[in-house]
Amino acid sequence: MRIKSFYANTVEEAVALGRREMGPEAMLVESRKATIEARHLGEYEVVCALVPEAEPPGVPQTPEEIGPRDARLAIELSEMRRQLDLMGKTITRSAYSSAGWGAARPELSESHARLMATDIEGELVHEILNAAERRAGPGFGGVDEAVAAEIEQRIRVDSAWDEPGGARAIAMVGPPGAGKTTMIAKLAVIRGLAERRRVTLLSMDDFRVAGADQLRSYATILGTGFQALDNLGALTQALAEHQGNRLVLIDTPGYGPHDMDRAEELARCLSSRPDIAACLVLTASMKSADLTHVAERFKIFRPSSLLFTRLDETATFGTAFSLSVRQAKPISFLGTGQNIPEDVAPATKERIMSLLWPLAPRARRVAA
Repeated sequence: MRIKSFYANTVEEAVALGRREMGPEAMLVESRKATIEARHLGEYEVVCALVPEAEPPGVPQTPEEIGPRDARLAIELSEMRRQLDLMGKTITRSAYSSAGWGAARPELSESHARLMATDIEGELVHEILNAAERRAGPGFGGVDEAVAAEIEQRIRVDSAWDEPGGARAIAMVGPPGAGKTTMIAKLAVIRGLAERRRVTLLSMDDFRVAGADQLRSYATILGTGFQALDNLGALTQALAEHQGNRLVLIDTPGYGPHDMDRAEELARCLSSRPDIAACLVLTASMKSADLTHVAERFKIFRPSSLLFTRLDETATFGTAFSLSVRQAKPISFLGTGQNIPEDVAPATKERIMSLLWPLAPRARRVAA
């Protein structure tokens, strides 16, 4: 398989160069903005691949020759599968190509590339750019400001949890390994002990062997109240006993795709109580499709907000932002590591803007 990069000022020109040199059979593998080092060759880099035709049958190989040939064929097939996967992603992105933006307003082509690089959903990128194009103009500012305003307008945050009339207990729900238990310990410190509130930690995690022991250890270290509960009646009683506490944090089992039938009873209980807010804990490093599938599964809990962990394990935040927009759910907190309590911060529009549109001028507050 032959793979080569071609550079030009537009994706179309780069593709044409590739087809001209490699022939019409050349496959488009990937298109992207050229790196700074290669920018002198063109604004865009297009990667093309050419799979050679099968060799004509010849004299049968000896057994000694068959082994290495099969090994080479296996390597080539593996590489072809990888290239096809990349092609699938490229085809998906090509449905939202930047060519149209460059033709209508050249500045939007650069904005399109920047937004797609953050892994924001392609359709959402188009919504933002369409609105930014309408917004930008005399009396407002440049395209950067218009795009920043449209992004900021779509960011929803909610890290209060203690406004008058709000929920008193917070239940962390989500898939296994999302970081619910560690996040509860962090929040017990920054939203409880640091603000001189009485805090109680409750564990409903009866899935794992000794599932409550980790939270029990955290409670001992932090000096907070703790109870391990094994049924919904015990949960109701515990909440009644701790009515005077300003903050009750509830740990729940990590439900996988095949465990949701076991989650239904707890989900009905939590979603029926106005004094409990469910917070869906997800990892920011998950793929967009996986995030969407998990969020759909946990709709039965009626989460009021999203909390994203492992921001330190991903270079982009677009998938998390896209989910928040599509699910119409605010983001409450952001986790950036395992350290307690340092690696967590309330979600703010400024923080999320810095992840999605760094170094952009702050949008002026004008009507859309």
